[in-house]
Amino acid sequence: MMRRSLIALALLAATSLPAAAQTVPDAGLRAEMQDQWADAVEIYAQALQTNPTQAHLWERIADIRATRLNDPTGAAQALGEAVRLAPDDTRLHARLSQAHAVAQQPSAALAAIERAVALEPANPAYLRARAELAAWQGDHAAALDSHRRLLALAPDDREAQLGIARVLHWRGELKASDRAYAAYLARHSDAPEPWLEHARVVTELGDYARALDMLETHAQRFDGGPAWDKQIARVLAWAQRPAAALTVVERLAPALPDDYELAYTRTVALHHGHRPHEALASLAETARLRPDSPETHDLERFIRTPLRSNVTVGYAVSAGSDDVDVRRAGVRGEYVLNPETRLIGGSDRQWLRTDTGSGYERPDGGNHIGYNRTWLGAQHRLNPTLALDAWVGQGTASGDSRVIYQLGADIHPADELALRLMRRQDLHTVSPRAAALGIERRANSLDATWTPDLRYTVAARLGWDTFSDDNDRWEAQLAPRRAVLRTERVNLDLGVAAVGFGYDHDPGHGYYAPSRYQRYALNAFTYWKLSDDDGVSLAFSYGPYKDNTMNGFRTGGDVSAEGFFGIYRDWYLNVKAAYSDYGGGDTGAYRSHLFEVNLTRRF
Repeated sequence: MMRRSLIALALLAATSLPAAAQTVPDAGLRAEMQDQWADAVEIYAQALQTNPTQAHLWERIADIRATRLNDPTGAAQALGEAVRLAPDDTRLHARLSQAHAVAQQPSAALAAIERAVALEPANPAYLRARAELAAWQGDHAAALDSHRRLLALAPDDREAQLGIARVLHWRGELKASDRAYAAYLARHSDAPEPWLEHARVVTELGDYARALDMLETHAQRFDGGPAWDKQIARVLAWAQRPAAALTVVERLAPALPDDYELAYTRTVALHHGHRPHEALASLAETARLRPDSPETHDLERFIRTPLRSNVTVGYAVSAGSDDVDVRRAGVRGEYVLNPETRLIGGSDRQWLRTDTGSGYERPDGGNHIGYNRTWLGAQHRLNPTLALDAWVGQGTASGDSRVIYQLGADIHPADELALRLMRRQDLHTVSPRAAALGIERRANSLDATWTPDLRYTVAARLGWDTFSDDNDRWEAQLAPRRAVLRTERVNLDLGVAAVGFGYDHDPGHGYYAPSRYQRYALNAFTYWKLSDDDGVSLAFSYGPYKDNTMNGFRTGGDVSAEGFFGIYRDWYLNVKAAYSDYGGGDTGAYRSHLFEVNLTRRF
């Protein structure tokens, strides 16, 4: 649209003759009257050989080349000669800028209009042309400066207000663009296109609920349309509503077979819909439409990174007021056979130590023990709704080996609901005593995540564990939360949580086994986006808790920080630190801390 408007301005300007009357060879005028345009240009060129300082003849040649000979490059060259002869003629610089624009030479066009603006800094037409050319050239700073200078001249300039909002979006200043669009629409709510542009900015901020609200308001005011459909499909895709997004995309696709934005949205929706083969095919089509686009490059990283083979080395250490320290070091890896299937495996060693007299020593009085594990398995996605995983291995402590395993199923029956079923058998390595006694834990759990709308998330867990010392454990958790803040850099969710568990009895085998434990908490989750590849999260929790041995509730809480560095790069570093001050850990510790670091190499 911008380029067409520039061409129209150029053609309009090119049809006007020089303002001042100048001597023009009669033979050239006769050739023009007889539509002999090439002959007229030749006559004027001969006259310029005799007297090359006639700027008006260069301008006349430019007029003929632009409007009669369809030679925009030649017109720009002629105007360049005219400008050389009259360097302080503002009108000539503006015409040269327009000629370069028609010739698809944005850099030269911007340089020429810059000179015109320097000569007449308060000319709105020149400032507006500078804003358009700067945006075309990708010089967003110059475009923003032009719009702001226009507003200084005319504070109610509607085009300049909208231009600022758009340029801020192109610059990636999403928060500032959001404010600028809101200010514009508060004054000018009658234009449908800025509503959709504003919704796009809010979508990129990650505030999908607000973007959806804005689009619903737009539909009530302007009755939707294809552009509205495309934007709501993008919101739904990024908000992990893939089925709803694909319904819209497939309805639009026949009429828009080569639409880049639609192809982009389809790719995101297929990815979130757990259809990796189709997502890769859609990615190829999206890249074909705009192979060099930065947006396409980012999409490729987003789609391909989870499908890469990788190896991770990690180390973790935890300690608490129960005088039990646990350290773990290991390596694990994934080898991707195809987008739906991968082999998984790993090996690690745990060191468990406690102070003498803590009550968590080995039965023979020793205060430490080591535990080695090795496992191998596979993950396979059967269809978009169901994925299965399993691994089996061996764990060895003090020469005593046992079979360890895990079976899992990820189920997605609807966009709004995700389930995780899991059964796992392993040594209960929470203290040297539990490990030395060979206490095996067979854990069975169902985790559910329900997102009834784009603001609320409800996480829940049900668990039932059996132990080799004839003990059983039940567990129930419920944790609803609400997204309360989504900005360019910071996200914030607030929620509550209720946790309960209990054991049949306490055998005194080195693990915390109350008959009933309950905890209630207020939760806060934050995420600081440092870049597309890096971020830091903080989580806070505080509230009352008690178990069957306590006369009443006490209050406690925890805080954890986690860093993500290289989310889509070849090397990915994940670092976590946490501190807790409440009862209910594996050994009943009321104060504990944890540090963990993992380094991943993707191939």
